[in-house]
Amino acid sequence: MKLSRPLNTTAEVLSALIKNGSVSIKGFSWMEGFRTRVSELNIKHSIPLLKTTETGTNKHGNPIRYKRHSLPPENLEFALSVYEKINKN
Repeated sequence: MKLSRPLNTTAEVLSALIKNGSVSIKGFSWMEGFRTRVSELNIKHSIPLLKTTETGTNKHGNPIRYKRHSLPPENLEFALSVYEKINKN
């Protein structure tokens, strides 16, 4: 599926969800407000997301826990329609 280039951070997170099926802070560590964008997609735009806790290590070797947010396949068409709506300047 071909998506237009994301024009804002919310669209960028949703684009990754649509293309990859899931997102986490590890993939968006450069983005301030990543968790806010995920919450907006879930609450404001009513996109249901599944959350799972994952573990890893930080750059200092200490254990960390973080959430992976997944888009259920049955909600892909709805997510695409939301993407077209929010991907504006």
